[in-house]
Amino acid sequence: MARVSIPSNPDDMIALSKSIGTKHAADGAGSPLTALDMADMGAKTTAADTQNQASVKFYRDAETATQNRDLALGTNDPVKGTVLNYVRSVRDILSGIYKGNEQKLGDWGFDVVEQSAKSGATPAPATAGK
Repeated sequence: MARVSIPSNPDDMIALSKSIGTKHAADGAGSPLTALDMADMGAKTTAADTQNQASVKFYRDAETATQNRDLALGTNDPVKGTVLNYVRSVRDILSGIYKGNEQKLGDWGFDVVEQSAKSGATPAPATAGK
């Protein structure tokens, strides 16, 4: 007994459906598939093919947009003129202006984490009523 597989890949499924439709049309009234709504299958195959082509195009466009975004941001590479370079420069300038009062950078949207003077030391617990 032979095993007949049905593809799960959209491109292959569309190609198979087109092949079936072509053979059905060639066989005409003698096609063994006359009991099926082959016109509906053909319409749905065309719709699936159109949407599949759009999906491939949108995927390529998304890859290009992501690459362009990353170039503008300078993700992981603070090249001059990238957002990362500007943000680092802003942080450095404001850190100089507000030296000792770095929490002011929070006013600019930065997350500021207070660190204790000694590395690894934990801050003293707050006492109630003082």
